[in-house]
Formats: sequence, C-alpha cells, structure tokens
Amino acid sequence: MSKKILILTAGKTGGHRSASNAIKKSFEKLDKDLEIVDYDSNKLFLGYKGYGGEQGYITLTTRFRFLWKLFFEFTSFIRPISNYFLYHAIKRNFLRLIRNEKPDAILSLHPCFVGSVLKVLKKYKKIPLYVCVLDPIKFSNLWFDKNVDLYFLPTEETKERFLSKGFNEDKIVLSGFPINFDKSGEQKVYKNKTKLLYVNPTHKGLRMAKKLIECAYPYNVDIDVITGSDENLKEYLIKKLSKKEGLNIYGYVNDMQDRLLEADIILTKAGPNMMFEAILAKTPIILTGHLMGQEEKNYLYITKHGYGLKAETPSRLSKVLKKILIDEPNLLNEIKANEAKCKDTNGAEVIANTIINLQKS
Repeated sequence: MSKKILILTAGKTGGHRSASNAIKKSFEKLDKDLEIVDYDSNKLFLGYKGYGGEQGYITLTTRFRFLWKLFFEFTSFIRPISNYFLYHAIKRNFLRLIRNEKPDAILSLHPCFVGSVLKVLKKYKKIPLYVCVLDPIKFSNLWFDKNVDLYFLPTEETKERFLSKGFNEDKIVLSGFPINFDKSGEQKVYKNKTKLLYVNPTHKGLRMAKKLIECAYPYNVDIDVITGSDENLKEYLIKKLSKKEGLNIYGYVNDMQDRLLEADIILTKAGPNMMFEAILAKTPIILTGHLMGQEEKNYLYITKHGYGLKAETPSRLSKVLKKILIDEPNLLNEIKANEAKCKDTNGAEVIANTIINLQKS
C-alpha cells in the first residue's frame, strides 16, 4: 500500500509555496507510488477566504513594518499562548483534513503549524510530524517544539540555535534549504553588458525602491526589475522612473530561474528563497532590504560566507555598485566561487529521501 505525506505549506505563491513545490517534486522523483498532498494551511483558519493572497501580506509588511515587527516578536515571545490560540483557530478544520486525507506523516513548513498541530494530534491520533525550518538566521520561537519527530534545518547557524535551546542532535537533520530550481539548467550567458536583476528591491516603500534602482543609472548596465505580486510597486515604477535604455519593469514572472542564470548581479531583499536560489545559480547578491522580524539578520549569512554584500540605502548601494563594477571587478568572480562551494542548497532532495526512508522503516 502506498504511503501518503501531507505537506502543510502556505499561500498559492511566495516562499513557503516555492519550498513545498521543491520538496514535492523530489518526493515524486524518488518514489512515484508516494501520494503527496500539499495543503495551503491558511485554509485551516475558520473564515479564511483567500483575502487577496500575497498582496495582503505585502501590504502588512511594507506599509505597517513596525506593527508587523511588534506582532512577530510578541507572538514569538509568548509561544505557549500563541500556540493555544492557534490550536483553537485550526482545530476543527485540521481534524477534518486529517480524517479525510488519512496521512501517514505530516511535514510542516510554517511556524504557526508546529505546536498547534501537535496539540491536535495529541488528542486525536499519533501521526509523525516533521518540520522544515525556512529561516537561516533569526526565526520565531513558534518553530520550537521538542515533541516534533524530526527537524530539517537549512544552515549550520540554524542548527546551532536549536542545539542551544536543548534540542537533541538525533532529532535534527542539517538538510540545507529546499529550492525549486532545475539544476540541469545551470548555464550562464555571458554578455558584453552587465545585467542587473532587481527582485522586489526593498520593502521600505515605493520611493525608496525608485531611488535604489536609480543608483544603477550611472553605469553601462541592463536593468530588469521584477516586482512580483506587488502591483502597486510595478505601476509606480513604470510611472515614475525616467526611461533608460536597457531598463525593463515586470510584474510576476514564471521564468525566474532563467533570469537568475542570465543575471550578473541580483539586488533583492533578504528573503531566504531568493537568497538560496541566487546562490545555487552562482549569481552574486546585493541585499537592499529585509522584512522587519524574521529577515533582519539574514544578511549575516550572506556576508559571512562571502555570497554577496549588504546595501540597504541609496548611498550605500551607490558605493557598492562602484566597488564591484569599477574599482574591484574581480570581486564578482570571488563571490561566484564562494557560492559554488555552498552546501546548503540541496534541502529538497535530503528532506524527501529522509522521510521516504523513515516511512519504509
């Protein structure tokens, strides 16, 4: 009889969905008889109706940045209370889900669905719960629960944090980050002109994004700007940016891998998915912003390992671009060499293979 794995992800697009897609593909590649259900866990909340998808999250984390940080830090600090409310919020729908699907194991990719899920399982049925942490440096305490059967962690820094909290090493797998990326397509296209790829260059507002993009104007470069699901940013930039040869502005795209492989440098906020995809593509990174809360210290991972640089203000970005494009052009090759040595980009395969073997034992 084939096994069934329930993946608790979040959203139709975005970082959690990209990671769950990568793991699902690895499951299907390794065991075609395995049944995978990847479920948008937001639906577990009573009354959830898909309130605008990513746009609602973007609005909260950009226009109300300090409110988001307060919410993030507070819910993390009062972990038992947060899990209590989350448990009551998801209990009915989660019980219905596991009764209908009857999974042999559950893999959670979201901190809100760790302690709360375990509370439901404790009162209903013992089903193994595995957790894939998607934050490389700083993260919510909601990820922590010693009743989890096995943790998959993306970096050594994450592992050190878990060990410092008293977790046993036999409940931890240093898996790397699950990346939805076709490695067979790794082929850089070398050009006479440097290509800069801006992906949601900042979460500090529309005008700051415009100023950061204009920092590249003095240089002989092509610039592709990807605003993703942020339609407000796309419309603003098209309206406000002066026309420049080689400047293109796009919204949501389906060929991000190709664009990463073609780019010489990526400028983006410190979101883990984009960071690790860029590392795997061996594209040097310039971090131009971060979400307050969980992404605040992600730059440390990039700068410590030599995968890129931090430049979160226009003045700093101007200096960094001058440094790598004019003063020290060999620095780009050094960064690419460091990225080629990264061992944290194989998470999807490790996670899928480990869970398959556990289900067979």
